[in-house]
Amino acid sequence: MKRGHKKWYKGVRQVSFVALAAPLAVMPWMSIVEANSNNYVDRILHLSSNYHADGNPAASLYVGEKDIDFTTRDTFRVTLPPGVEWNRVPAGLENATAVLMTESTLVVTPAGPNIVNNDGDQADKIRIPLDIKVNGATGELKVKVEPMDSTITSGEYTFAIVRTGKTIAVADTVEAIGETEADTGIVRIEEASPGQITRGSSTPVTFRLPSQFEWRDIKLTGTGGFTGATFTNIIKDGNTLRATLNIPAGSKDRGFLYVKPRVKPKDGAVPGDVYVSISGTELSDAEVVVAKYQKWGANIKVEQVNQILSSKFDDKKVVKMTIEETSPGAFIGGREVEVEFPSTVKIVGTVTPSGNIVRHLISYSGSDVRGVVNSDSNRITFTIPSTSTPSGSKRKLVFEAAIAVKTGTLGDIEATVEGAGIEKQKVLVAKVIPPVIPKAAGEGKLRIGLQGQEAPDIFLAETMPGAIRKAIDMGPLGTENGFVVVYLPKGVTYTTTPKVEVIEGDLKIDTASVQIVKAESIYDAITFNVKAESTKPSKIRISGIKLGLDRSVPEGVMEAKVAGYALSHPFNSKVFNVTTGSAFQYASVITPAPTDTKMSGSFTIGSTIYRIGDNEKVMDAAPYIKDDRTYLPVRYVAEVLGVGEKDIVWDKAAHTVTLFKGDKVVQIKVGERKIMVNGTVVPTDVVAEIKNERMMLPVYHVVQALGAKARWDAESQTVFIE
Repeated sequence: MKRGHKKWYKGVRQVSFVALAAPLAVMPWMSIVEANSNNYVDRILHLSSNYHADGNPAASLYVGEKDIDFTTRDTFRVTLPPGVEWNRVPAGLENATAVLMTESTLVVTPAGPNIVNNDGDQADKIRIPLDIKVNGATGELKVKVEPMDSTITSGEYTFAIVRTGKTIAVADTVEAIGETEADTGIVRIEEASPGQITRGSSTPVTFRLPSQFEWRDIKLTGTGGFTGATFTNIIKDGNTLRATLNIPAGSKDRGFLYVKPRVKPKDGAVPGDVYVSISGTELSDAEVVVAKYQKWGANIKVEQVNQILSSKFDDKKVVKMTIEETSPGAFIGGREVEVEFPSTVKIVGTVTPSGNIVRHLISYSGSDVRGVVNSDSNRITFTIPSTSTPSGSKRKLVFEAAIAVKTGTLGDIEATVEGAGIEKQKVLVAKVIPPVIPKAAGEGKLRIGLQGQEAPDIFLAETMPGAIRKAIDMGPLGTENGFVVVYLPKGVTYTTTPKVEVIEGDLKIDTASVQIVKAESIYDAITFNVKAESTKPSKIRISGIKLGLDRSVPEGVMEAKVAGYALSHPFNSKVFNVTTGSAFQYASVITPAPTDTKMSGSFTIGSTIYRIGDNEKVMDAAPYIKDDRTYLPVRYVAEVLGVGEKDIVWDKAAHTVTLFKGDKVVQIKVGERKIMVNGTVVPTDVVAEIKNERMMLPVYHVVQALGAKARWDAESQTVFIE
């Protein structure tokens, strides 16, 4: 150090004695004098429990100047731990004198022209050879430096480790192994201290595995004092291996042996730790875990389970999955590993105008094998090579893919992984929530055949900010405005335009855009546009709803549906081939009070004349007998039973006729052996058929469905209905 700096610190040290008389006048630089040396041990020894340096110490403690020159007043104490003793005052002591105070304590004072008050020497240090003997101490040994009245830095410094026994065995690595033979981790056997094992010796050693495993091979490498060590006379007997350990002569350095077992599980081996127990004349007994045995299979990990908005094709959340062999070779070469998502999930990418996905958004970074996505965009296939991985490492299959979810899909999304020796596993990859939760304000009851009926309000509650979109990115096709549609079942109409408003949050809608439209050219619907997206979840109320129901609406639960570009991306509809929105229960449909009039009539086989009460009428199709059944025109039978023409609805496209009579709704479809009565299936033994452009059905089934009776007069070939 520079001379000027050392003189300045000497001045500081002299002033500090004055400060002792005035403790309240503590100066900020006083702490400097409390740590004035660099102390260290030059090497850590591995010793036996009876080690004796005997004048030839293998390690030394150094105490070196830091900021202030040592003086003859810098006396300090060096103490050994319990169970360790000084043999004598070390003969190789440098730049100091020492007095042995006890068997474990040495008091040291700097001395000599090379260290004391030498202002120009920056590397002044005291060397204290550790001429010691071990007398009962074990474990980690530390020498303690105590400053006494000096500026020497105090501290404890590890100088040795004492272990019982001749050798210590540890596993350098623990390998995962499977159902074929494989190398385990390496076992390191080291001398507890130099000379514990006789040099030039050849002694027997034994290695044992658990009974469920057997030996295939063993390799040995020696280093340090055991360089050149070998195994000879190797005998493998199931889970036991015996050999002769040959230690070379000459070296006095501490020796190390590195043993690499190769083992094979037997049939019925139980997954778990694989131990090797070690014994021998020159080796201390030990048991070491060298491997973890696992059945063939895979460890599957999904990096993060994301929350995805249903129906949003532009909400491209990524699934990153890693499929790793439980042990090298677990995946059978030449076979395929498949990762399949449900049909309601697609791996997204560029979408053509026709709805086909091309250039999937998927990466295989970090994967040993690239996958292939199927044409349905919901399955990834990895073909496992027949060749093994380099250095016998475990094979990994990795992919990172963006996915979209079909409209109406909610809850957990699981992928199925199987193939190439992997048992089928289901893995959670995402959680799906809807962009909005639609709900009716109460339990509404609507009657068939009535117009202008008051219906419950509808609430649309956002599940997260911005779920209702103002504009939709269509890629190269540009953007589309976001709008919401709430539509009703066929046969139900809005009789007035409802009011639409935001009652919670900061979403903004265009109230002037609210109008009644035909959704898909069939369904009555209201629609409105979005002006600004929300920054906190918002709620929309649709109120003042009045509906009309015609007689084709079935009795029971009525659902409404919510859709529109603001909620469902057009690509989602194209990719999943979906044309409907998300349904929710809205109201119950009930029938009006009965207004039945009891009527009767008759039909004669082969005649187009039929009677209603006392009146004769002409029909355009005559009854006939087929397979011992009397077929009558459904329309005229319904008329006899009081069903007016307006209460008979014929759906030509569906080949279905619907009859309304009081509290009954009867549906008959050509070619089906059943009749629907108020939504309940009533089986029939024959089917309705079309003849001369009229639907014909055995009279019994029509009459029974409408709650009437029929009587057959064989002599006149006439059916009487009442």
